[in-house]
Amino acid sequence: MRFNTPAFTRQLLMGLLYSIVFLLALYMYMQASTDKSNFFKASRECLLSNVDVNSDLEKQWSYFPYYVNKCAPQNRLMVQGFSNTDELKYHVLPTNDVPNMDCTIVSLGIGKDVEAEKSMQAAMPNCEFWGADPVNETNADIFPEVGKFYNIAVGAENGTFRSYVLEDIYRYQEVKYVDIATFLRNYVKRPVLDQLMIDIEHAEYPMLPFLLMDGQLARDKILICQMNIEVHRPNPEQLKQFFDFFQQLMKEKQWTLMSASSIIGHLRLFMINHGSEECHKRYIGALYQRDDLDVTDPKS
Repeated sequence: MRFNTPAFTRQLLMGLLYSIVFLLALYMYMQASTDKSNFFKASRECLLSNVDVNSDLEKQWSYFPYYVNKCAPQNRLMVQGFSNTDELKYHVLPTNDVPNMDCTIVSLGIGKDVEAEKSMQAAMPNCEFWGADPVNETNADIFPEVGKFYNIAVGAENGTFRSYVLEDIYRYQEVKYVDIATFLRNYVKRPVLDQLMIDIEHAEYPMLPFLLMDGQLARDKILICQMNIEVHRPNPEQLKQFFDFFQQLMKEKQWTLMSASSIIGHLRLFMINHGSEECHKRYIGALYQRDDLDVTDPKS
Protein backbone atom coordinates (compact mmCIF):
# COMPACT_ATOMS: atom_id res chain seq x y z
CA MET A 1 0.00 0.00 0.00
CA ARG A 2 1.42 3.43 -0.99
CA PHE A 3 1.13 6.33 1.47
CA ASN A 4 2.53 9.08 -0.73
CA THR A 5 -0.30 9.24 -3.26
CA PRO A 6 -2.27 12.48 -3.81
CA ALA A 7 -5.46 10.80 -2.52
CA PHE A 8 -3.75 9.81 0.74
CA THR A 9 -2.35 13.33 1.11
CA ARG A 10 -5.82 14.84 0.64
CA GLN A 11 -7.30 12.45 3.22
CA LEU A 12 -4.54 13.33 5.66
CA LEU A 13 -5.10 17.05 5.19
CA MET A 14 -8.88 16.68 5.54
CA GLY A 15 -8.41 14.67 8.72
CA LEU A 16 -6.11 17.34 10.08
CA LEU A 17 -8.61 20.07 9.16
CA TYR A 18 -11.50 18.26 10.88
CA SER A 19 -9.34 17.75 13.96
CA ILE A 20 -8.51 21.46 14.10
CA VAL A 21 -12.20 22.42 13.71
CA PHE A 22 -13.19 19.97 16.46
CA LEU A 23 -10.50 21.24 18.83
CA LEU A 24 -11.47 24.85 18.11
CA ALA A 25 -15.15 24.12 18.81
CA LEU A 26 -14.20 22.28 22.00
CA TYR A 27 -12.02 25.20 23.09
CA MET A 28 -14.83 27.72 22.46
CA TYR A 29 -17.29 25.56 24.41
CA MET A 30 -14.88 25.25 27.34
CA GLN A 31 -14.24 28.98 27.29
CA ALA A 32 -17.98 29.71 27.26
CA SER A 33 -18.64 27.32 30.14
CA THR A 34 -15.85 28.73 32.36
CA ASP A 35 -16.17 32.45 31.53
CA LYS A 36 -18.39 33.96 34.22
CA SER A 37 -18.30 37.50 32.85
CA ASN A 38 -21.59 39.29 32.27
CA PHE A 39 -22.09 38.59 28.57
CA PHE A 40 -25.53 40.25 28.75
CA LYS A 41 -23.82 43.51 29.70
CA ALA A 42 -21.39 43.12 26.80
CA SER A 43 -24.31 42.51 24.42
CA ARG A 44 -26.10 45.65 25.62
CA GLU A 45 -22.97 47.78 25.22
CA CYS A 46 -22.46 46.39 21.72
CA LEU A 47 -26.03 47.27 20.71
CA LEU A 48 -25.77 50.78 22.14
CA SER A 49 -22.57 51.37 20.18
CA ASN A 50 -24.21 50.27 16.92
CA VAL A 51 -27.83 51.43 17.00
CA ASP A 52 -28.08 55.21 16.55
CA VAL A 53 -31.59 56.33 17.49
CA ASN A 54 -30.71 59.94 16.64
CA SER A 55 -30.09 59.16 12.97
CA ASP A 56 -32.35 57.94 10.14
CA LEU A 57 -34.72 55.52 11.92
CA GLU A 58 -35.73 53.82 8.66
CA LYS A 59 -32.09 52.93 8.13
CA GLN A 60 -31.74 51.78 11.73
CA TRP A 61 -34.82 49.57 11.28
CA SER A 62 -33.28 47.98 8.18
CA TYR A 63 -29.99 47.25 9.94
CA PHE A 64 -31.53 46.25 13.26
CA PRO A 65 -31.43 42.44 12.69
CA TYR A 66 -27.75 42.68 11.74
CA TYR A 67 -26.92 44.66 14.88
CA VAL A 68 -28.87 42.29 17.15
CA ASN A 69 -27.30 39.12 15.74
CA LYS A 70 -23.84 40.71 15.79
CA CYS A 71 -24.16 41.57 19.49
CA ALA A 72 -26.27 38.66 20.80
CA PRO A 73 -24.60 36.10 23.13
CA GLN A 74 -26.22 33.24 21.20
CA ASN A 75 -23.51 30.67 21.92
CA ARG A 76 -23.80 31.14 25.68
CA LEU A 77 -27.31 29.77 26.21
CA MET A 78 -29.17 26.62 25.15
CA VAL A 79 -31.33 28.35 22.53
CA GLN A 80 -33.53 25.95 20.58
CA GLY A 81 -35.62 26.75 17.52
CA PHE A 82 -39.16 25.41 17.10
CA SER A 83 -40.51 25.57 13.57
CA ASN A 84 -43.85 26.87 12.37
CA THR A 85 -44.81 26.72 8.70
CA ASP A 86 -42.87 29.87 7.80
CA GLU A 87 -40.75 30.82 10.83
CA LEU A 88 -38.86 29.71 13.91
CA LYS A 89 -39.87 30.42 17.50
CA TYR A 90 -36.94 30.38 19.92
CA HIS A 91 -36.76 29.23 23.51
CA VAL A 92 -33.89 28.81 25.96
CA LEU A 93 -34.30 25.41 27.57
CA PRO A 94 -34.48 25.27 31.37
CA THR A 95 -31.43 24.69 33.52
CA ASN A 96 -30.87 21.44 35.37
CA ASP A 97 -31.56 23.28 38.64
CA VAL A 98 -35.33 23.35 37.99
CA PRO A 99 -36.13 20.17 36.02
CA ASN A 100 -39.74 19.79 37.21
CA MET A 101 -40.87 23.40 37.37
CA ASP A 102 -44.32 24.56 36.29
CA CYS A 103 -44.11 26.09 32.83
CA THR A 104 -46.50 28.49 31.10
CA ILE A 105 -46.42 29.39 27.39
CA VAL A 106 -48.83 31.95 25.89
CA SER A 107 -49.45 32.58 22.18
CA LEU A 108 -51.13 35.85 21.16
CA GLY A 109 -52.06 35.51 17.50
CA ILE A 110 -52.12 31.89 16.38
CA GLY A 111 -52.49 32.34 12.63
CA LYS A 112 -53.90 28.82 12.06
CA ASP A 113 -50.53 27.22 12.85
CA VAL A 114 -49.49 25.44 16.06
CA GLU A 115 -46.52 23.41 14.83
CA ALA A 116 -44.10 25.37 17.03
CA GLU A 117 -46.30 24.86 20.08
CA LYS A 118 -46.48 21.12 19.35
CA SER A 119 -42.69 20.91 19.15
CA MET A 120 -42.33 22.87 22.37
CA GLN A 121 -44.79 20.56 24.09
CA ALA A 122 -42.79 17.52 22.97
CA ALA A 123 -39.54 19.06 24.23
CA MET A 124 -41.05 20.42 27.47
CA PRO A 125 -44.00 18.20 28.46
CA ASN A 126 -44.43 20.01 31.79
CA CYS A 127 -45.47 23.22 29.97
CA GLU A 128 -49.10 24.35 29.75
CA PHE A 129 -50.27 26.42 26.79
CA TRP A 130 -52.76 29.25 26.36
CA GLY A 131 -53.64 30.88 23.05
CA ALA A 132 -55.77 33.80 21.86
CA ASP A 133 -56.82 34.84 18.37
CA PRO A 134 -59.79 36.87 17.09
CA VAL A 135 -60.31 34.36 14.26
CA ASN A 136 -62.18 31.30 15.49
CA GLU A 137 -62.03 29.30 12.25
CA THR A 138 -59.31 26.61 12.30
CA ASN A 139 -57.66 28.10 15.41
CA ALA A 140 -60.45 26.75 17.65
CA ASP A 141 -59.88 23.29 16.16
CA ILE A 142 -56.09 23.07 16.25
CA PHE A 143 -55.00 24.95 19.37
CA PRO A 144 -56.82 22.63 21.83
CA GLU A 145 -54.38 19.94 20.66
CA VAL A 146 -51.82 21.71 22.87
CA GLY A 147 -53.77 23.89 25.29
CA LYS A 148 -56.59 26.31 26.08
CA PHE A 149 -57.86 28.54 23.25
CA TYR A 150 -59.67 31.88 23.62
CA ASN A 151 -61.44 33.45 20.64
CA ILE A 152 -60.45 37.00 21.52
CA ALA A 153 -58.00 39.65 20.32
CA VAL A 154 -55.39 40.73 22.85
CA GLY A 155 -53.88 44.19 22.60
CA ALA A 156 -53.43 47.36 24.63
CA GLU A 157 -57.07 48.38 25.21
CA ASN A 158 -60.46 46.93 26.04
CA GLY A 159 -63.24 47.48 23.52
CA THR A 160 -64.13 46.93 19.87
CA PHE A 161 -61.69 48.15 17.23
CA ARG A 162 -61.09 47.82 13.51
CA SER A 163 -58.32 45.26 13.06
CA TYR A 164 -56.40 43.42 10.33
CA VAL A 165 -57.06 39.69 10.75
CA LEU A 166 -56.41 36.49 8.82
CA GLU A 167 -59.44 34.51 7.69
CA ASP A 168 -59.32 33.15 4.13
CA ILE A 169 -57.21 36.23 3.40
CA TYR A 170 -56.07 39.19 5.50
CA ARG A 171 -58.87 41.73 5.85
CA TYR A 172 -60.06 44.51 8.15
CA GLN A 173 -63.01 43.86 10.44
CA GLU A 174 -64.46 44.95 13.78
CA VAL A 175 -62.82 42.92 16.55
CA LYS A 176 -63.39 42.74 20.31
CA TYR A 177 -60.16 43.41 22.21
CA VAL A 178 -58.97 42.86 25.76
CA ASP A 179 -55.72 44.38 26.97
CA ILE A 180 -52.80 42.04 27.66
CA ALA A 181 -52.75 42.70 31.41
CA THR A 182 -56.44 41.84 31.72
CA PHE A 183 -55.99 38.72 29.59
CA LEU A 184 -53.07 37.39 31.61
CA ARG A 185 -54.63 38.34 34.93
CA ASN A 186 -58.17 37.03 34.29
CA TYR A 187 -57.71 34.24 31.73
CA VAL A 188 -54.23 32.74 32.16
CA LYS A 189 -53.92 33.46 35.91
CA ARG A 190 -50.23 32.55 36.18
CA PRO A 191 -47.64 34.80 37.88
CA VAL A 192 -44.76 33.62 35.66
CA LEU A 193 -44.85 33.24 31.88
CA ASP A 194 -41.92 31.20 30.64
CA GLN A 195 -42.60 32.20 27.04
CA LEU A 196 -44.83 34.85 25.47
CA MET A 197 -45.25 34.71 21.67
CA ILE A 198 -46.80 37.78 20.03
CA ASP A 199 -47.94 38.13 16.41
CA ILE A 200 -50.93 40.47 16.42
CA GLU A 201 -50.77 42.47 13.16
CA HIS A 202 -49.55 45.93 14.30
CA ALA A 203 -51.47 45.83 17.61
CA GLU A 204 -48.11 45.15 19.27
CA TYR A 205 -47.07 48.82 19.11
CA PRO A 206 -49.44 50.21 21.77
CA MET A 207 -48.75 47.04 23.80
CA LEU A 208 -45.00 47.67 24.09
CA PRO A 209 -45.22 49.86 27.24
CA PHE A 210 -46.94 46.98 29.06
CA LEU A 211 -43.69 45.00 28.73
CA LEU A 212 -41.44 47.52 30.48
CA MET A 213 -40.45 47.52 34.14
CA ASP A 214 -42.96 50.25 35.02
CA GLY A 215 -45.70 48.74 32.84
CA GLN A 216 -49.01 47.26 33.92
CA LEU A 217 -47.72 43.68 33.85
CA ALA A 218 -45.03 44.51 36.41
CA ARG A 219 -47.60 46.34 38.53
CA ASP A 220 -49.78 43.22 38.38
CA LYS A 221 -46.77 41.09 39.47
CA ILE A 222 -46.80 39.16 36.18
CA LEU A 223 -43.32 38.09 35.12
CA ILE A 224 -42.28 37.17 31.57
CA CYS A 225 -39.04 35.22 31.11
CA GLN A 226 -38.77 34.88 27.32
CA MET A 227 -40.51 36.47 24.38
CA ASN A 228 -40.86 36.00 20.63
CA ILE A 229 -42.49 39.04 19.03
CA GLU A 230 -43.20 39.98 15.43
CA VAL A 231 -42.98 43.75 15.04
CA HIS A 232 -44.76 44.60 11.81
CA ARG A 233 -43.45 47.10 9.29
CA PRO A 234 -44.09 50.47 10.93
CA ASN A 235 -45.45 53.80 9.81
CA PRO A 236 -43.42 56.83 10.99
CA GLU A 237 -45.26 57.08 14.31
CA GLN A 238 -44.82 53.36 15.01
CA LEU A 239 -41.15 53.56 14.03
CA LYS A 240 -40.59 56.14 16.76
CA GLN A 241 -42.62 54.02 19.21
CA PHE A 242 -40.36 51.04 18.54
CA PHE A 243 -37.10 52.88 19.04
CA ASP A 244 -38.44 54.61 22.16
CA PHE A 245 -39.21 51.11 23.45
CA PHE A 246 -35.73 49.91 22.47
CA GLN A 247 -34.09 52.83 24.30
CA GLN A 248 -36.07 52.12 27.45
CA LEU A 249 -35.27 48.40 27.20
CA MET A 250 -31.57 49.23 27.08
CA LYS A 251 -31.91 51.67 29.99
CA GLU A 252 -33.65 49.10 32.19
CA LYS A 253 -30.98 46.41 31.59
CA GLN A 254 -33.64 43.74 32.11
CA TRP A 255 -33.95 42.13 28.68
CA THR A 256 -31.35 40.97 26.16
CA LEU A 257 -32.15 40.60 22.46
CA MET A 258 -30.95 37.15 21.43
CA SER A 259 -32.05 36.89 17.79
CA ALA A 260 -33.59 39.01 15.04
CA SER A 261 -34.68 38.45 11.46
CA SER A 262 -36.51 40.46 8.82
CA ILE A 263 -39.27 39.30 6.51
CA ILE A 264 -40.95 41.70 4.02
CA GLY A 265 -40.16 44.61 6.30
CA HIS A 266 -41.32 43.00 9.56
CA LEU A 267 -38.96 42.25 12.46
CA ARG A 268 -39.02 38.95 14.32
CA LEU A 269 -37.30 39.30 17.67
CA PHE A 270 -36.43 36.85 20.42
CA MET A 271 -35.37 38.12 23.84
CA ILE A 272 -34.74 36.79 27.33
CA ASN A 273 -35.32 38.43 30.71
CA HIS A 274 -31.92 37.95 32.34
CA GLY A 275 -32.55 40.57 35.03
CA SER A 276 -35.24 38.68 36.93
CA GLU A 277 -33.94 36.40 39.66
CA GLU A 278 -36.69 33.86 38.92
CA CYS A 279 -36.02 33.83 35.17
CA HIS A 280 -32.27 33.68 35.82
CA LYS A 281 -32.73 30.61 38.00
CA ARG A 282 -34.94 28.90 35.41
CA TYR A 283 -32.98 29.59 32.23
CA ILE A 284 -29.48 30.90 32.93
CA GLY A 285 -28.25 29.38 36.18
CA ALA A 286 -24.54 29.55 36.94
CA LEU A 287 -23.41 30.70 33.49
CA TYR A 288 -22.38 34.07 34.92
CA GLN A 289 -22.42 36.00 38.18
CA ARG A 290 -25.42 38.24 38.90
CA ASP A 291 -23.69 40.43 41.49
CA ASP A 292 -23.31 43.39 39.14
CA LEU A 293 -26.95 43.53 38.06
CA ASP A 294 -28.77 46.69 39.10
CA VAL A 295 -32.30 45.82 38.03
CA THR A 296 -35.40 45.27 40.11
CA ASP A 297 -37.23 41.96 39.90
CA PRO A 298 -40.91 42.76 39.20
CA LYS A 299 -41.91 39.50 40.89
CA SER A 300 -40.45 40.62 44.23
